Amino acid sequence: MDRKVKGTHVINILDYVEEKKGKIGLEEFLNEVKERSITTKTDFDEKEWVDYDIVIKLFETIEDIFGSDLKKVPRSREIGRHITSSLGHLEYLTVAQGLKELIEKAENNWDKVYNFGSIELSEWDEEDGEASIKYHGFPANKHVCNYFQGSLQKDLEMLGLDGEIEHTACPVEGEDHIEFRLTW
Repeated sequence: MDRKVKGTHVINILDYVEEKKGKIGLEEFLNEVKERSITTKTDFDEKEWVDYDIVIKLFETIEDIFGSDLKKVPRSREIGRHITSSLGHLEYLTVAQGLKELIEKAENNWDKVYNFGSIELSEWDEEDGEASIKYHGFPANKHVCNYFQGSLQKDLEMLGLDGEIEHTACPVEGEDHIEFRLTW
């Protein structure tokens, strides 16, 4: 399958590395990326389509080189948080009056970000402060799940919601989708 994502994701991954490790750390990272034959490209346009496998390999390379932070938070989760606050031309997705509107915007605009998969608000209970979100069509990879969990954590923060996110279904464990249960 030919999975693509907008270049803004790669740009923000590289920005994350530079923010954490400085310009020299970014250069070292890009050299490692080239050595691993992930990509020789270092200049991405936020609106171009990029192979999603590159994004996954960048997550893996970051974990290999830098490891998790002292709190044992996977870097791919940190990157999800970082990208959500730095979406570039896709930032309109996070400009929402509430969580439900944000998820609906993501559902309606998914094809502007990914050329595959989908997001689904499968449960919503405003009164009890609970929701379930499913991501369909993604490869079984722990970094993908961590990335989406970090994105959702940052979404809650940006909306002023104090909440928890439970990872309830995962392709790595044989499920056909990724699912998170949010409570706030």
